[in-house]
Amino acid sequence: MLFLALGATLIEEWIARRDEARLRLVILVACGALARAPLAQRRVMWFALNGGHLIEDADFRLNPDLADRMKTILARHALPEIKENDVIHEVVRPPGTASRISVLAADPEWARTAYDLLRGCSHGFRVITARWAPLLTGTDRSAAILEEVALQSEQLTQVQVRLLPVARGRVREFQPGEIDELGELWRREFANSIALDEALTQLSGKRGPGWVTDGRNLLETPDVDALRARDSARERRSMRLYT
Repeated sequence: MLFLALGATLIEEWIARRDEARLRLVILVACGALARAPLAQRRVMWFALNGGHLIEDADFRLNPDLADRMKTILARHALPEIKENDVIHEVVRPPGTASRISVLAADPEWARTAYDLLRGCSHGFRVITARWAPLLTGTDRSAAILEEVALQSEQLTQVQVRLLPVARGRVREFQPGEIDELGELWRREFANSIALDEALTQLSGKRGPGWVTDGRNLLETPDVDALRARDSARERRSMRLYT
């Protein structure tokens, strides 16, 4: 009986180790794939304010008509296009979100175009999340990762909701206070997309310990400072920066 009990214990331990190894593998692969969603969000939100070149992939395609419309809007307001890579490599400094939003949000055509761009991004975000959800709901650890991604998707939708009244012609224009609120929300969710992309990439094992994304160079100073403060904190409550 003792021999049988010992054998059963060893088998249980082997099964537990096997399941843990399988979970680690699922998390590594899933996080690498899921990171594409906040990365795409970052790129789309940047393009909607600054133009430049938007990198696409299979789940995040840029409608050429929307791209042309956005570039025309920026030119009409004499806002220079700024490429992400130029800021990432410190060729130019990141423009202020509030200053750009204050100009662009007063243009109903920008609200319509930005809404359509974010809507397409949200669709891709949900597709990727749904693709991996069945594999990430089995444990508290993996479900917590899925929850962070789902919350980020929901917050992206909230940016769309702010654009919706003007984008769909329910009202003619935003009020000044609404433009300020949109600018603040835009900046925070843009920062969240970079923080989540970084966290998921770290979990995927694709980068070494202590790695941070060069996408941080796209952030404004308060957001960079907030990320650094979070890095030095003993306990990280969220993979995103603002909750």
